[in-house]
Amino acid sequence: MLGASLCFAVPVHGEEKPAAVKPMPAERVVVDVRSDRILLLDIAQVDKRLIAVGERGFTLVSDDGGETWKGVATPVTRTLTGVAFKDAKVGVAVGHGGSFVRTEDGGATWSQVPVDEAGPDSLLGVLHLAGEHFIAYGAFGLYFNSQDAGKTWQRATVLSEDFDRHISQILPVGASLLLVAESGTLARSDDGGTTWIELTSPYQGSYFGALAVKDGSVLAFGMRGNVYRSLDLGTTWQKIETGTTVAFMAGRQLADGRVMLVGNAGLIAESADGGQSFVLHTAKPGKGFAALVEKPGGGIIFAGESGVTPLDPSWLKSR
Repeated sequence: MLGASLCFAVPVHGEEKPAAVKPMPAERVVVDVRSDRILLLDIAQVDKRLIAVGERGFTLVSDDGGETWKGVATPVTRTLTGVAFKDAKVGVAVGHGGSFVRTEDGGATWSQVPVDEAGPDSLLGVLHLAGEHFIAYGAFGLYFNSQDAGKTWQRATVLSEDFDRHISQILPVGASLLLVAESGTLARSDDGGTTWIELTSPYQGSYFGALAVKDGSVLAFGMRGNVYRSLDLGTTWQKIETGTTVAFMAGRQLADGRVMLVGNAGLIAESADGGQSFVLHTAKPGKGFAALVEKPGGGIIFAGESGVTPLDPSWLKSR
């Protein structure tokens, strides 16, 4: 998920003019989109298919491990910021202007889901929890539940009725959910998102993402290269020195156990010790990354300012 304040992201609210889009049935619209000339903000692996979402309501689909991509239009023209799937067929994407779209054929076609309570504000991410349960979240405290795999959505409250922080990510950590947001906001839910408790944050800058590590730790990261590590579900945090002031936007633990964080200006940070220390690299030509996914059999695909980018060690250089 890409934070609203990224320099290359379209704004959360105000500058991007909403298009008048009426609810419409699923329709297959394949478009000619260059995979390296489109802003992409999230990417998901669905069985052997890769699906990325981004600007102007476009998605990109690859069925050959990222070698080739085809553009698929959705019924909305606002930027899509997040995508999640229940299984190989049913998925949801969300975005600016309160946009919700849904697929039942693995991203081949999409239909719009009207959600009046979302208003004109931006959704910044979506997560599949279990069964038919999805949640979506975003700007000004937006938080929605769906118990029917994205067909309908109900607005819910986080922390209080007055909560208005931009929610960057909600992350499953064991049986709990961890929320990271702007202005140093951290919260945890131990009942599937029904109630939330505010956590003490180690700093007041914005968090752009979080990552659950297999050793039971959690990393929270964001502005100016800040990374914090918790061993107790966010109750206490340890600052991790990274040696950079570039923002981190997304993270993933790879199959071989390495932790990888990515961010603005082509920043890639690798850790071989569960996020306790990092080695920095810069991917040429230095464009920002918003998300990453590990392909079956190895290899990494980044999504970001330059569309989809495969990880090629030849264009990594030590910082």
